[in-house]
Amino acid sequence: MIKNIQYLRFIAAFLVVCAHANLQIYGVPSSVTNLGGFGVDIFFIISGFIMPFILYGGLYRMDSVALMGPASFMWRRITRIWPMYCFTISVVVFVSWLVMNGKIDNVTNDLAYFFNGSKMDWAWYVQTLTFTHWTRPPILGIGWTLQVEFMFYTAIAVVLLFRAQTLATLEVGLIVFFFAAMLLASNTHVGAVATTFANPMIVEFMLGIFLYRLVSGGTLMPRSVAIAVAVLAIPLFLFVEHNGLINIPGLLYRPVAWGMPAFLLVWAALSLERETKESKVFGLLGDASYSLYLVHGFVAPLFLFFWMRAGLDQTFNVWIYLACYLFVCHTAGISAHLFIEKPLNTAIRKYTRAKPKCVTS
Repeated sequence: MIKNIQYLRFIAAFLVVCAHANLQIYGVPSSVTNLGGFGVDIFFIISGFIMPFILYGGLYRMDSVALMGPASFMWRRITRIWPMYCFTISVVVFVSWLVMNGKIDNVTNDLAYFFNGSKMDWAWYVQTLTFTHWTRPPILGIGWTLQVEFMFYTAIAVVLLFRAQTLATLEVGLIVFFFAAMLLASNTHVGAVATTFANPMIVEFMLGIFLYRLVSGGTLMPRSVAIAVAVLAIPLFLFVEHNGLINIPGLLYRPVAWGMPAFLLVWAALSLERETKESKVFGLLGDASYSLYLVHGFVAPLFLFFWMRAGLDQTFNVWIYLACYLFVCHTAGISAHLFIEKPLNTAIRKYTRAKPKCVTS
């Protein structure tokens, strides 16, 4: 396990949780809170780095070849992502049932937006869980990032199928795969599927793979530079983006304006790996980041609903609200990790032939 990557995963999840804090009830514009979505870009860069790290059993060497085939790789990814995602989506469907049957009364428009009868569509449920919701969003809004992530995994599996054993052949194969997806996106018969695979944010995964190559070759930031980047990357990103100081037209805006700062931040974290100490608290938070990311997707609207129904928005200021919101989300996320995610993953490893991984993602 790379401890700084674990710590950074928590920071990424924390930013996304803040993005969905619904601070608009206190007059904070969404243009400010939406910047917390930067955490997604950090996740994508990390994933791009970790996937070859897993494939090649650590940092790359000249004689390194992929340690698993496409089936083994996909099985590990599916068993890592799917169980907790299935639980989360099922909770959304269940709460929607409660709302539709009047078990939760005085429902606001905001709550009804997240939990309503349309979420009880079983075809949509299956599409969400299999990441095949090509023409509509998933049942849980934040699941769109998991679909993009899963497309990246699928591309790796396809490239491995063609016996791309080295890092260079993996990189070339992925470039060819995504370029082909871009060409096919205009075809009306496969357009929706191809467009999903050709999502511009795939660039961020490729940046993560490039970072894996850099770090494998021993190219790290000088200590002073890495510290400066680690400390200033997020504040500078927020300042620059909030003030609209970058003008990049087209679909590459986010991969460049958001992806590059995330790339530098992850690079800085990797460069400082030997400088940081082991922390059980931040290690736990990093381990729980996936559960936190998913669970807050339904905790956030529920928290807002009960906060406002109790009239607490008229009693407490935005800082008290934010502190309570973060506490509830993190408590729910850590609890879900300890009592749902870990037991599920342990059971899967126990009753299948899949070996435990030394690196999580």
